[in-house]
Amino acid sequence: MKVYDIIMKYLINNGVKDIFGVPTATISPLVNATKDFDNISYKIVKNEAAASYSAAKYAKISQNLGVCMISGSVGILNAMNGIAESSQSKSSVLIITGYVDREVQGKGAIQELEGHKILDNLVKYNKVISDADSVLEELKTAIEIANTHPKGPVHIALPRDIQLSEYNGIEVGPLDIPKVQTDYVALENTVNKINESNNGVIIVGGGCRGLSEPVKKLATKLDWRIVTTTSGKGIVEEDFPLHMGHYGFSSTDLSSEYMENADIDVILALGTQLAENSTNKFDATVFTKSRALIRIDSDKSSFGKSLNEDISVLSELEIAIPYLTENIDAKELNNAVTEPLNNPYNDNHTKVSLRKLYENITDILPSNTIYMNDIGESQQYALKYLKVPKEGDFECNINYGCMGSSIGCKGVSTIDSDRPIASFIGDGSFFMNGLSELLTAKKYNMKVIYFVVNNSCLSFVNRGHDILFGRVVEDFKDEYTDVKSLAEIMGIPSIKIEENLEIEKLKDFTSSINGPMVVEIITDGTEDMPLGRLKLLKKK
Repeated sequence: MKVYDIIMKYLINNGVKDIFGVPTATISPLVNATKDFDNISYKIVKNEAAASYSAAKYAKISQNLGVCMISGSVGILNAMNGIAESSQSKSSVLIITGYVDREVQGKGAIQELEGHKILDNLVKYNKVISDADSVLEELKTAIEIANTHPKGPVHIALPRDIQLSEYNGIEVGPLDIPKVQTDYVALENTVNKINESNNGVIIVGGGCRGLSEPVKKLATKLDWRIVTTTSGKGIVEEDFPLHMGHYGFSSTDLSSEYMENADIDVILALGTQLAENSTNKFDATVFTKSRALIRIDSDKSSFGKSLNEDISVLSELEIAIPYLTENIDAKELNNAVTEPLNNPYNDNHTKVSLRKLYENITDILPSNTIYMNDIGESQQYALKYLKVPKEGDFECNINYGCMGSSIGCKGVSTIDSDRPIASFIGDGSFFMNGLSELLTAKKYNMKVIYFVVNNSCLSFVNRGHDILFGRVVEDFKDEYTDVKSLAEIMGIPSIKIEENLEIEKLKDFTSSINGPMVVEIITDGTEDMPLGRLKLLKKK
């Protein structure tokens, strides 16, 4: 059997159904092999960045292995941001790249570049295969490493002639992915600390994905309020009685006030890195002054990196959370949220209010919509004002913070092609990485609605410079480009919203989501934006 066939069979046997990429000569044998199997397909996007983002988003949301297959030269360079995001978000991604034939290596062959050397600081495993009979062993090793905590991307490069070779190697056994060894001593210390405490707050991070019900049971028994990080947003529905919304940059007004001023003696952080965003620039006065900080995570390498925890618990969250719920004493603190999450709306601006858009959009779109938000001004409003319903989901990567990361929606779409996606992006991200991906959405008839916030400006940067330096660079602003017309040229249904009263039009426009759609949102920067990080930077 040829190497290309044995690789496809192995991926299929380990649950891979979709591979994301851009075809090229060095990877052509593997791409061609996907035609011979009914239960795996090669999803072609418009650039390698979208391919690596698709694999990263797929892995993060589905909690399964994402696979990206691209050229080992220009492909790797174009895909670097998506690979970096999967590293930062601890998502299990396998990158397979093609490489020039062994006999021409070092001679100046077309697209010969040692791309693997560029990846050393981003991937957990990095291998150029030089022996066809070692392919399965290397593939097994790479997938196991990708799925071992802390999860992350791995890379295998295959010269084209090896892909075409006969495989005479050994059969390999099933994947052997080690479990995290739960620290029950630290867990018991946590139980004791919680039982002797009074009031506390639970921070829900991205590591709690898939654990909504256990988290809610724990919070209910403790009667402690919860906040979510950016990666944790949407894991617990935001009308849960103890939920105060997002905390960090662009916190809800309630969560900010409560975290800073309430009588809290314990902060229980579940599955979060406690990075800059979720700690308001590592604010020790909130997290450790007169409060015990307990952190539970499956990645021991991140303990103590941002803040010094009083108790660090190494454990899988699916083990630790039920253990706590079973062993802690119930509390009755009357902590149900009755206050509004945010201060009243101030209609002191022109054009569309992003606050009003986010506050109303979940009543307009289907309840199971997956919301994705890109980096920039709109993200600040999403974190503070979007209330994700129980059936919905949310994805946004602020820690790596690359513009365009939420535009390559193909990976998310393959998880459930019938589930709608709402992707919010600024015009800066749209023109950087998004315009071509409209064609991918059209090609695969993806049920994605792109909300393009168009203010003809790199608005978040513009506001930041104005706040920090009292002046801006004129070239932050551009002439207006009609996004609605661009979408129509591509044959994609589109609508333009220019004032708040027109938000109601979206009900009719989105009443039937049968493929990609574009909503152009016209803003002008006059609405008060949640300052988030900009407010903290201004203090320096």
